[in-house]
Amino acid sequence: MDWEDIDDILFDGTEEQIRAVRCPECGGELKLSFCAKTMSRETRCLGCGYLSRGHGAPYIPNYALMHIKRTKVS
Repeated sequence: MDWEDIDDILFDGTEEQIRAVRCPECGGELKLSFCAKTMSRETRCLGCGYLSRGHGAPYIPNYALMHIKRTKVS
């Protein structure tokens, strides 16, 4: 699995798939953020420190939608 596969899962994966995603470099936990206003995202590995950023996403990724749902319910 590489970072492109990770992005595919974060955007289109199920909640179970997204929760299982780990850094392909070190296996560390990932910290995910998304800004709907700018349609930008950030993925950071808490293990090795790898950082990936992107902007201009065509749609809100599933991981961000799941976070929004949890926030509204709480």
